[in-house]
Amino acid sequence: MNARHSRLVLSAILIAALALTLVPLAGAQEGEESGRTGIRPDAPPYGVRGPHPVGAMALSAGDAERALDGMIWYPALNPDGLEEAITYDVGVGDFFPPEINNPPGRAILDAAADVDGGPYPLVIFSHGGGWVWQLSTYLLEHLASHGFVVMAVYHPGTSWPSQLVVQSEEEGVIWWEGLLDSIIIQPRDITQLIDYAATLTTGEGALAGVIDPDRVAVMGHSFGGNTVLMAAGARLDFNPVVDWCEQDVFATESMMKLCAQHGEDTTDLETRLIALAGADIQPGNLFPSLGDPRIDAIVPIMPGPVYPILGAEGLSNVTVPMLQFKASADTSAANEFCADVVWPNVGSEHKTLVNFEGADHLLVSTGCPAAWREMCFFCCADPVWDVDRAHDLIDHFVTAFLLAELYGDADAAAALAPEVVAFPGITYETTEF
Repeated sequence: MNARHSRLVLSAILIAALALTLVPLAGAQEGEESGRTGIRPDAPPYGVRGPHPVGAMALSAGDAERALDGMIWYPALNPDGLEEAITYDVGVGDFFPPEINNPPGRAILDAAADVDGGPYPLVIFSHGGGWVWQLSTYLLEHLASHGFVVMAVYHPGTSWPSQLVVQSEEEGVIWWEGLLDSIIIQPRDITQLIDYAATLTTGEGALAGVIDPDRVAVMGHSFGGNTVLMAAGARLDFNPVVDWCEQDVFATESMMKLCAQHGEDTTDLETRLIALAGADIQPGNLFPSLGDPRIDAIVPIMPGPVYPILGAEGLSNVTVPMLQFKASADTSAANEFCADVVWPNVGSEHKTLVNFEGADHLLVSTGCPAAWREMCFFCCADPVWDVDRAHDLIDHFVTAFLLAELYGDADAAAALAPEVVAFPGITYETTEF
């Protein structure tokens, strides 16, 4: 190819590229909303931000003994064209500077809700153990833009702010025992939030007419994934815990201390959990369901240590449609005892599994500001995946699944058909779509 021919080819490519960039501009001039993209420009269809501006307001539920504080995101009105920008408070301002404690988001604080489009289905998010919901706001805001009301709170005892107060070795054991207690307590948090949503949407509630309490989904990451399964009816089985301690499968400092403290006799722990559950059973028996029948669909994301507390019999009690995410190289929640226990054993007739090949446990966390990356790089990055690409895919799968399940959206369901799901790095199974 001579130099003149090369210049002509390059010119043609540049002209074609320029033409492509002008297409969305022309559409915007014809009245279409601009700025509705994914995190990356190549986001899949349901990874593109939805048509609704997103509002956010503070949430305070629970009671004096167990406060449930967090945020609500909802489809909003934005007649003045305000920038969707918000600063969140992680709740660790006593320990870290503002650049750590106050990550940015894309929502309008206390914006008026779009009542005319409602009522909208409710989605509740449960964070991981020692984690916070602020590192998943990209997903929570995204769902609100597609016509969902989304709630997320700090679970007392398992949030990052709760973990920061644990200092001594003795407190480390107490914190882990509190984490076990939370297996029982956190599903009740979900029930309280569904109840709270019902009060918000009726009468003089702050979101009157906005929430449909008859269409409910629950999603959660890591330990929050366990909460999701329990809230959907999974039954606790404490019998394998002794074997787990003997094998020392999860060599975390807190777990080793707990196993060393109790040895082969974990009856006192089981007895306490039975009391917390209000169950009329003896140690060694399968716990009753703590599930809420109002939940219509679940999304466990890289669920935490499922076995030994949830076995095949307990998981078979989960029957609602499920979208499960797995990270194939998960170093925090070994798939042998976590994700791979859930998928074959839940009793759901309709279930879907999205596996991120080579990904690690914290892939679901948001891409972080520089201060976060300097403090905890592994919290904000993945050894294999471009985090923005992964988040666009998570947005896509969760949004399509919830639109299909809670709206009956046929187009969204079609986007989850196996022959359509062809993303590099994703392996996919479904019994529904």
